[in-house]
Amino acid sequence: MQITVNQHYVPRFYMKHFANIINAGTKKEKVLISFYQFKDNLLKNNIPTRSVCSEDYFYDQDGKIENALADMETKWSMALRNAIDDNIIIDDIESIREFVVYQISRTKAMLSHNREMAESLMKGVLKQQYGNITDVDVVNKSLENKIQNEITPELNLSVVKETIPTICDLKMMVITNETGMRFITSDVPVIIINPLGIQSAGLSSVGEVIFFPISPWKMIIFYDAKLFNQLSNRICDENIIEIFNQYQYVSADERLLAKEIEDFNHLVSNEKLNSKREQFHKMQKTSIIDDGVGTFVAAKSRSVPYYYNIPILRLPKALRKIPADFRETFPREYSYNTRLAILCQVYREPDFIHDKELIEYWKKQQMYSKILLNYLDNYWNTPRKDCIITPELMKKLKTVPVNAFMNKQR
Repeated sequence: MQITVNQHYVPRFYMKHFANIINAGTKKEKVLISFYQFKDNLLKNNIPTRSVCSEDYFYDQDGKIENALADMETKWSMALRNAIDDNIIIDDIESIREFVVYQISRTKAMLSHNREMAESLMKGVLKQQYGNITDVDVVNKSLENKIQNEITPELNLSVVKETIPTICDLKMMVITNETGMRFITSDVPVIIINPLGIQSAGLSSVGEVIFFPISPWKMIIFYDAKLFNQLSNRICDENIIEIFNQYQYVSADERLLAKEIEDFNHLVSNEKLNSKREQFHKMQKTSIIDDGVGTFVAAKSRSVPYYYNIPILRLPKALRKIPADFRETFPREYSYNTRLAILCQVYREPDFIHDKELIEYWKKQQMYSKILLNYLDNYWNTPRKDCIITPELMKKLKTVPVNAFMNKQR
């Protein structure tokens, strides 16, 4: 078995579409890309892609994972090439869907995110169970070793095949950039956002949007077509291209990538953009809620909050009535328990609140949750029997325990 030492977490075939190619198709072919490295504010022009977004033995030392990815990259590369050339077929769509989930899972940034998340979860659980730990350094070192050994690229990739069906209902579109401004990309090229659940986005959520550029002039987007209207396959406004590039800037881990340095040079000095990037990278990886009965520990995906409004992703009129601070998303697949959770938000009496401002906030939350539920019932095609609220259920809804709610509001 051939063992590749220098293993890429952003494949070279993908970066090639953003590169300058010298002696194309010959043995002397050179594929050169420009990048901005956040550490040390380093700008580099025309660097060979073989030395970008890679590490020695990143996946493994026996070549098993690297070679398996290389086999799949052959079909992924062809599918993206067809998308760029406007020759896409049905099989290409499925290949690109597969590529998306693998690319989300294989980056160095995702590995770091999952390790940080695991560490935060373990520390949170230990604190809940044992309170303050005296020998913190020993515990931290033990956790660090355990996490390094158990949270690996192989583990990240092991769940990909089970994850792919989660986005099979999302519609895919290839969008052409008809402006004079080029798309840029990064070492985390696939971006996940949600204009409905602006603070968090999960692959199974209502309103989910996944996008990534495949060349300076083409972008692929997967979106919840049940929520958004049919998108245009062309963008003629540079301001919209700039917004997509800003998301790349915020999401990037170590590097931005582009055909030319000037494609991202103006972004580097944008103070507001840098502030959003810093805010994103400092976000908590987990949340821990004690509802008085037990402890609920939740892990958060590496999705980007909906910082910048994308005009082509216009919410339905009913949902636009909900202010951004009150927007929330739920799974696209219907379940009675999900609906019950929203009913709790709608009907829980604020009799436990003494602060007038909090009471007003609570009442607004109830009103907007009701608007959301009305929309979701149509979205889900909720069974009529599940819409019936008996007197007994109403009593429970009005008196549901509130500790989890209050932690959420904080």
